Amino acid sequence: MRMIPVALVVLVLAACGSTPPQPRAQTRFTQVELPPGAAPVRIAAAGDELVVAVSRDGRPGVVRHHDGENTEVALTPATGYGAEAVWYSLAARGTGGAPEILAVGGKRGGAHGNVRWSVWRTTGAGMAEQPQAFSTFGGLGAGDLIDVALPTTGPLVVGTWQSHSAGLDPSVWATDGTTWTRRSSTGTTLESTRAALKFPMAAASRGAEVVIAGWQLVKGVQQPVVWTLRDGTATLTPLPDAGRLGNATTVTCENTCSVAGRVDGMLAIWQGGGNTWQRVRDVPRVPVGDKDRPPPPLGDTLVYSNRGTLRIATLGGGTRDAVGPTGVVTGVARVGDSIFVLAGPSNDNQDNKQTLWRAGPG
Repeated sequence: MRMIPVALVVLVLAACGSTPPQPRAQTRFTQVELPPGAAPVRIAAAGDELVVAVSRDGRPGVVRHHDGENTEVALTPATGYGAEAVWYSLAARGTGGAPEILAVGGKRGGAHGNVRWSVWRTTGAGMAEQPQAFSTFGGLGAGDLIDVALPTTGPLVVGTWQSHSAGLDPSVWATDGTTWTRRSSTGTTLESTRAALKFPMAAASRGAEVVIAGWQLVKGVQQPVVWTLRDGTATLTPLPDAGRLGNATTVTCENTCSVAGRVDGMLAIWQGGGNTWQRVRDVPRVPVGDKDRPPPPLGDTLVYSNRGTLRIATLGGGTRDAVGPTGVVTGVARVGDSIFVLAGPSNDNQDNKQTLWRAGPG
């Protein structure tokens, strides 16, 4: 047998091990500069601009961001609680001029420390709080306000209210322009019963439809569901391939609607509309805890965080690092060819420690 010199073996092995690892694909983000003192809390796309709900010195504010320029939206509070409100939800819709904006704020107060809700809508170039009777969103039977939506049929507020049967009902409020009125959930698919307790988590609109993501508890099993609202009627659809334990916590709608949640402790994504939904395969394996609210994808683009590292996945394709933002993704929005990401140290969008980032051309 011919012996191979030891030196030659060492050289060969060294050559094999000297190939540098291939760098991961990256998407670089640039931090968005907002007006001085404005801390971003919520974001929403409206046509060709981004609407940013901000907090400044304990007071609410709204900024319109377009092509790198910021425009402050004048806010007119009607109550002391409104003047100090923390933003809980935001929706915006481009209408060819100044966007239509709907937002809900809240401030704890009173003898019991309950949240005192305030609803805000655009009025011309500004936004104004719409004062309501205390019993509209508060008082006996009150739950929480969890989201807002702007379908073409008119603005809606989504929350919870004491059920006639059991627990709390997912509930919807509509407006005649100034006064908000809660629609009864009794006898509809929104009603909680002893057999199925229901929990709404988020809402989004597409055209005349509103999709509410949430979950229901049936015989001790937690199941992810969506409700589709159209023409005043709510249809309940259990989301498929839900494993042993699942929920749906966030939703967004572009050409299609996407829902994010968890199944058996891992990230889950569903896409569809009406009563036709499919669970998306080849989603990154990301642990999702009880209090986590991962944002849904924008079309086939998913921005997610895993142990403080942000990444971008193309559904059915590969992943790449998001260079710039760190922490937990708390909001995503697409404006034209740009993706905006709101990220911070936790899932709490109210801690005023979020930062806003943009990736895209230019």
